Amino acid sequence: MKSRTDQQVPGGAGQPRSEAEIVVIGAGLAGMVAAYELRDRDVVVLETNERVGGRTLSGDHGEYWYNLGAQFVWDQRTVGICNELGIGLLPGTRARSSLFVRGKLVSAPSPNLLFLRLPLTLAERADLARTVLRLRRLERKLHSPAGRDLDAVSLLDLMGRPRPMTQRVIDMVAVSGTGLAASEISGWIGLGYAIHLFGGNVNDTLKQVVGGTQGITRALREAVGGGRVLLGTEVTRVARDASGGVLVSYAEPDGPEGSTREISARACVVAVPAPTAAAIVADLPEAKLAALRAMSPYAPIVATAWLTKEQGRMPWDDLLVLPVADDLAFEQVINNSFFIRRQHGDRRHDGGALVTLSTSAKARALTDLPDGEVSERIGADLARVFPGARAVLGDASVQVARWNGLPPFRRGWLASRDELRAPFGPVCFCGDYTAQPGTPGAVGSGHHAAVAVRRLLDATPAPAAG
Repeated sequence: MKSRTDQQVPGGAGQPRSEAEIVVIGAGLAGMVAAYELRDRDVVVLETNERVGGRTLSGDHGEYWYNLGAQFVWDQRTVGICNELGIGLLPGTRARSSLFVRGKLVSAPSPNLLFLRLPLTLAERADLARTVLRLRRLERKLHSPAGRDLDAVSLLDLMGRPRPMTQRVIDMVAVSGTGLAASEISGWIGLGYAIHLFGGNVNDTLKQVVGGTQGITRALREAVGGGRVLLGTEVTRVARDASGGVLVSYAEPDGPEGSTREISARACVVAVPAPTAAAIVADLPEAKLAALRAMSPYAPIVATAWLTKEQGRMPWDDLLVLPVADDLAFEQVINNSFFIRRQHGDRRHDGGALVTLSTSAKARALTDLPDGEVSERIGADLARVFPGARAVLGDASVQVARWNGLPPFRRGWLASRDELRAPFGPVCFCGDYTAQPGTPGAVGSGHHAAVAVRRLLDATPAPAAG
């Protein structure tokens, strides 16, 4: 840590105090992007966990890897950062479009062919087509002045009166992307997810980080300087001080129980989930506090990675993302080995890695179960999707992760967005809850927080050295 002083706080507590120009709280994607863009300044990052990455978590399985948190990157800013850092990206092109519905796995070379192959009645097919076309027309309004009207209603309101099968499909897409059903999510946020399944070949836009998505934050830490990222440091309080700066208190990871340290800084970036931000930042204005508290609770996610050992072709080899619009324990199956397997050509290498994602109600049904029981339930449903692979799945090793993973973008969120993003004096806020779910929201908000901090520091003279 680049610390200018190490002095005792005057008074009875005698807490050790250090100084830095900027403190970033949280070493997830948002926080590490902010620190990276401020790395030319005196910056220190505090992270509660013993690792960087936040809601990204990756692991190795031989030559393959798996992601138990964020899966893909696709937005321009994140791709640009990966290129700057020399992080390899692999495209999802040539993956088959797919959907599991009514007990049947359906796949096709394109979304349009997939739509035609779905086991739907003529009336159901017509209703699904009508709804998707309606939503695609409305999506054109998102970035116009009229777009704000879409936030005042739910995605279901925008859909009109869909048939049950249409609502099941759209709910699955909305829940897996945002944690909220169509009846709950802001129409402004939900539109971008609702048309993914039949709104163009999304697989062609998806990219995966070589080695796993957590590799982005690992590379950012190295670029910032590992000594400036303090792991295992739980921040307990962020308070503005009389000098116009900020005082950050955190529990000492190696100190006696109950001992704390303090860092005095000119500015602070709070890059933690909204409920945590509301709990640790002192004296927030009521409007700001209410906006943060409204972004709670985060939807739970249970992710499982199935690390397989097969030696031959499997039914998922040509699939990248398999959405599940059926009564199974998960909404998505993701073939993490798809990307590198494409590089093998006709020579199929042994093994692979499948990931399932269970969100909201499906995650709550699993969260409190032991890992073994989670694996048993997920495995039984995976065998329903891929009945010819029962033996391979039964022989797989399984990793389980549980997250409070997705902030609730309920209708009316756009009305509070400015409040969520607004700095509180020298304290700036970032995280996907201020922008949009997933990696684009985290990375973009980290960038904008860094811009705000730099503007603040450039406008405020540094205190004279004493």
